Amino acid sequence: MARLVSKSRRVGSYVLLLAASIAFFSPFVTPFQVSVRPVKVLGVHHPKTYQYKSKINYVRKNKEVRIPHTQRKTHLFSWSNEELQGSDRIKACIPYVLPLLDGDFFGKYIYQRVPPLGTLDQLFVEPLVSILQSFPFLSLILFCLLSLGTRNAQGMSRNVRFNAQQAVLIDIVLIFPTIVMEGLRDVDIPRVWAEFGCNFVWYFYMSAIVYSVAMNLRGKKPNGLPILSDAAEFMTGPF
Repeated sequence: MARLVSKSRRVGSYVLLLAASIAFFSPFVTPFQVSVRPVKVLGVHHPKTYQYKSKINYVRKNKEVRIPHTQRKTHLFSWSNEELQGSDRIKACIPYVLPLLDGDFFGKYIYQRVPPLGTLDQLFVEPLVSILQSFPFLSLILFCLLSLGTRNAQGMSRNVRFNAQQAVLIDIVLIFPTIVMEGLRDVDIPRVWAEFGCNFVWYFYMSAIVYSVAMNLRGKKPNGLPILSDAAEFMTGPF
């Protein structure tokens, strides 16, 4: 009975986290603005047509006047790629603790096959996971703080806010395999398939976290994640 209550509470927290992400996640649009200068076309009988005729010395009668075309110009304005300075390098890494903790259990098979990684996980990650799981809605609270509390935070650089939004997006992606895993917990699945699925999710989110943290420590903006970085740019805003 206690196991059933614990499972239902855990699934309920994931469902609430998914609902919050759907409510607060802005629809993705590419963070580029396109300004198009319309093509100006002059008719044959337009007054300026005769000016063109005089300029090109084309005075023959019953001949088609060739009007120069105005080129269509497209200007792409993207968000700036400024570097991280000083303490912002460390601050930008902190938000990635949330997806690191939420997806830790996907690495259980990897930790079994690679004991050094398992030892590091037991020393540094599992204690934090235990604290996070002891409060059912703590993960949801941290999610809302990172998603909403950093959008218009004064005194916080844009790069730090960008990393907070990107960490939130990585955490959102983890919700779907987590719900699937919780639903199949009591189903007898061959180990080879369960290990393949868990390892795939672990490699995905761990690669995204390691890339982002490494780029931040180097002072570079981690905006190279497909789809996620573009969505994080838009959610952060232009300033």
